[in-house]
This record gives sequence, C-alpha cells and structure tokens, in this order.
Amino acid sequence: MKKAIILLLGCIFVFSACSKSEETAEPDDTSHVEESEAEEKAKTEWWQTELESYSLDGLPRDLDELEQELIVEAGLYSGDKYDLASAKDMLDQLPENLSEEELEAAILRLIREDYHAEVETFVTFDPTVEVNVDKPDEELEEPSEEMATSTSHFAILLDASGSMNNQSDGTSRMELAKEAIGNFIDILPANSTVSLRVYGHEGTGSDDDKKLSCRATESLYNGEMNEKEFMSALKGVEPAGWTPIANALEAAEKDIPDHASTAIVYVVSDGIETCDGDPIKVAEQLNQKDVQPIINIIGFQVDDEAQELLEQVAEAGKGEFTYAGNKQDLEDYWEEEYNRLQEAWETWQQEGMKRADELSQQLMEQADETGYAIMGKSELEFDRAEDLINYLTTERQMENANNLWSIFYERSTTIWSYGYDNQTENWGAAYENGNAAWRYFYETGTEKWTEYYNKVN
Repeated sequence: MKKAIILLLGCIFVFSACSKSEETAEPDDTSHVEESEAEEKAKTEWWQTELESYSLDGLPRDLDELEQELIVEAGLYSGDKYDLASAKDMLDQLPENLSEEELEAAILRLIREDYHAEVETFVTFDPTVEVNVDKPDEELEEPSEEMATSTSHFAILLDASGSMNNQSDGTSRMELAKEAIGNFIDILPANSTVSLRVYGHEGTGSDDDKKLSCRATESLYNGEMNEKEFMSALKGVEPAGWTPIANALEAAEKDIPDHASTAIVYVVSDGIETCDGDPIKVAEQLNQKDVQPIINIIGFQVDDEAQELLEQVAEAGKGEFTYAGNKQDLEDYWEEEYNRLQEAWETWQQEGMKRADELSQQLMEQADETGYAIMGKSELEFDRAEDLINYLTTERQMENANNLWSIFYERSTTIWSYGYDNQTENWGAAYENGNAAWRYFYETGTEKWTEYYNKVN
C-alpha cells in the first residue's frame, strides 16, 4: 500500500513538472509569433510609406505648393510600367477601414506620374531670343534698339605732296581726292569714328625741304562723324612737299581708338614713297596689331612703278589697290564700296532674321512639348485612377472610396491647367521675343541697305 502511494505521488510530481515546463515555454512561442506578424505587417503596409521627392538644384525661384507635389517620385505602376492586375492585387491588401485620405494616397503610390522634368523645364524656362550676328565691320552682342550700329574706325590718309597739284581735265588730283573722300564719309555708319591724317603737307618739293616734309604728318580730324567739321578740315589741305607714306602709316596706328572692333585704312596717294621709308614693312607690322586694320590704297593717275609699290603696300595690309585715272574711276571705286556695304548689310539682315526665327521656334517647341507632356500625363493618371477607384467601389465595396473620383478629377484638372497655362505663357513670350529680334534685324538691315542704295542710285 505504501508503494502505491509513493508511485502515485511520483506521477503527480512528474505531471506537475511537465505542466510547469509547458507553461514556461508557451510565452516564448507566442512572442515569436507576434514579432513575425509585426514584421510582416510592416512589410505589407506599403500605402503608409513616405515617398521621396526628386531633387531639383539651382532653380531661379522656390517651387509653389503644386510644383512641390509634382516632383514627388513616380508611383509603382506609372508610365509604361502600368499593370492593372498587379495594381488590383496591391489594393486587395488594403484594410476595409482606411480613410478617404489614405485611399487617395494609396492610389497615388501606385499610379502617380513623373512630372519632375517638366516642372524643372518650366521653372527654368527662359523665353529670351538673343541672336548674335557679326555686323559689317563690327560684332553684335545683343539685338536691342539702343545698340550702336558700328564700332568700326575709318582712317583716311591723304597724300598732300606737291604732285597732287597736277591736273587732269582741268581738275587737280587733290580736288578729285577731296571730292571722293567727301562722298565716302557721307555714307559711313552714323556712329562710326573716322580720322583724317595728311602727310607731306609742309615745305616744298625741294631737296632743302625734304627733311621737313618727310617728317610732316598730322591728324586733322579724329572722332565720331561730324560731316561739317570733317569737310572743313579736309578743305584746308593743300599740296606741298614730299611723300612720306611709311611715316603716315606708322602714325595712323595712333588714330585708331582702343574701343574699335575693326579698322579700315584708306591711303589716298598719287605716287611712291619718296622719303626713304618702307611702307610695305610698316603695312605688315600694322596689320599684326590687335585691331588688324585693312589697308586699302587709291592710286591717282600713278605710273607703273608707283602702282606696283602701292599694290604691294595694299597686299601687305590685307587690303586692295584701286587705280583712279580720272574722276569716273573714282566714282566707280566708291560705287563698288557702297555696293559691298549694301550686300554686307543684307547678308547680316538675312542671317539675323533666320537665327531669330530658328531660336524662337526652338523655344516655342520646347514650351509646347513640355505643356503637352504634363497635360497628357495628367489625363493618363486620371484614367488609371478611375480604374482603381471603380475596383475599390464595386469589387471591394469600400464606402470611403465613393468621393475619390471627384478628388482625382480635381487633381487632374489642376495639373492639366498648370501645363496649359505655362505652355501658353512661355510660348507667347518666345514668339514675341522672336518677333522683336526678327524686326530688329529686318528694320536695321533695311535702313542700312537703303542708305547705301540711295548713294549708288
């Protein structure tokens, strides 16, 4: 009997120990299960995750509220990645009790379109049409009505040696030269600078006066064109001594203003260098300066020797030699100059108008493409939102989804209007600026072309 009692107590003890062991292990298993469920829940609650925004650096202004919304990263099934079946599978994971705001956010996480590139384009869009075309003898920096029409300098070197007093058909070479120079300066650009330098105008042609005459070179006029003052200075020049062409060319460098973008030197002479100078060398050196003036030479009734020398001087100065045997030759020469300038302004005009058109068209196309892209994406986003809203209301029968259509319709309309308004504004600005630039080239070119045309005809 005692054995039976002892055995019974032993069984009770063992059973009790087993029970305590099981009671001790049970909380550990439950804790593990709860932890796994929490991890799984965190993984599946995708509709609550925060989305990042694209980073746009160097913008000229702060983004407004709508633009900040539009640079949020694209949804999981945006663009070409759209998959309705997969999107519905994601919606099936949504709890029944989600609020309207949570449902809206969930749908956007799936189908929100990528607008960030278009927003950046519109925020940084510059409709300015800035056309740079080299004008005849100058460089155009910006097409504005206030800009000067030329920064060129015209340096005229007039031979005042005694031989310029020789006559042809009752008119002296000096008189012919003065008339030709007067005709030329009459058609220079309104704000161009011009200088008049004479050489050989002191002393006589005698050997005793050679030293005096060969040193003689003087600037009689230099500055913006004032025809009355220029012609007054020109009128007083009288033929006198020797012919220091090299000395005059060397001195001409001082006549060219620092601000001149180009310079053209016209040497008016009837003979060769008679003062032991080297005009060819001086012409080469002068043409290697920063401004690199072009040296054109007009030879008055020169003999073969003088013509050969003057041609070499012109070649060294990257210019041309023109023989003027009589008054008609001079008129033909200046007519050719007028025609050259007339053609140059026409070329400038056509190139400027072409570039203004091209740049304006590029900007208008960019505005159009960007606007259409935003409007198209807003419509696509709304169409896909309708699919998902219909699924939530009909299949999932979620009451909080009933008003989502109005919310997404308003969103689509707002984004569409943003694209349309910016497209219209920027397109219009590019168009107007392009027209202004085009008109500038057209009107300026026509004015200058007409000016030279009237001089020829």
